[in-house]
Amino acid sequence: MRFGLFSTFDNPHGDFAQAYAEQISLVRLAEGLGFDEAWVVEHHFNAESPIPSCLMVLAFLAARTSRIRLGSAATLLPFHNPALIAEEVATLDILSEGRFNFGVAKGGPFPMQNKHFGVDLADSRDKTIEALALIQRLLAEDEVSFDGAYFKTDRLRLTPKPLQRPVPTFIATSTPDMVRRAAALGYGFMAGPPFPLKIVARNVAAYRDAAPQGDPKLVLMRFFHLARTRAQARKEAAELLAPFIERMKSTTARMQPEWTEWFDVERVIDDSLIGTTEEVGDGLRAIETELAPHSVVLKPLSPLASKRSADLEIFSDVIGPLFRTAETI
Repeated sequence: MRFGLFSTFDNPHGDFAQAYAEQISLVRLAEGLGFDEAWVVEHHFNAESPIPSCLMVLAFLAARTSRIRLGSAATLLPFHNPALIAEEVATLDILSEGRFNFGVAKGGPFPMQNKHFGVDLADSRDKTIEALALIQRLLAEDEVSFDGAYFKTDRLRLTPKPLQRPVPTFIATSTPDMVRRAAALGYGFMAGPPFPLKIVARNVAAYRDAAPQGDPKLVLMRFFHLARTRAQARKEAAELLAPFIERMKSTTARMQPEWTEWFDVERVIDDSLIGTTEEVGDGLRAIETELAPHSVVLKPLSPLASKRSADLEIFSDVIGPLFRTAETI
């Protein structure tokens, strides 16, 4: 099982430059500690997570790191021209010397994105599917003619081409339908920090039903917070998660009401890696047994850079080595 860092570029101090500097330092620390992956989100019009251009940030991180794999989590395809994204993916794969993981999504229940990018919510899923199909052809084929409902090309030759053939691709989703599509195409899938483990388990089963010989290559993001006692860890986590939970409850009630029941603070904590080192280790063992993820990607909860760093260091020293195998070293 591999381990990674989930980078949302949190901005608790209202200082964009500080948020970027702290997160870049944390990625570099994670690499030094032996973490395998760092994944960067794409968020728009969000002062608390001001990271609208994940591919640009990943290109910068490619120059500041040498070993850790770098992933988009995720590129929101409905809001981009797929030919441009294909060019940027190929360029980033070259700059990172073949260390790029391409995660994609249609965008969450955040209507401001669709409104200001002029994308009808009803079209987001189909645009994502079509854009990804075109991107993959451009990355793999010498010349591409494409006649879709949203995008068209005529004998287009993409330059440059990526080093990796193919570039590892992951779909971020909570729905069995998109998981089955990922299975049919041989992609992995990603599950975000707040999504219930029972939903993730359902989707792993859907993937394996669709592709019995396939590998879900599950990238599981989880909230992460350590303390000396269980009670202290849960109390601190509840306080840190409360604003996020309330914001998501409000948004999902309008946009995706089926998600509303998921956003309960205690349920989110139960499905996260929150507690003492022993409890986090036990949680990882249960995840490994039940889901067999390709990687578990940690989202530190603390707004303090020092605490985020300390928790990653403890994880690297105490917890991570319990799960290292010959394949992950």
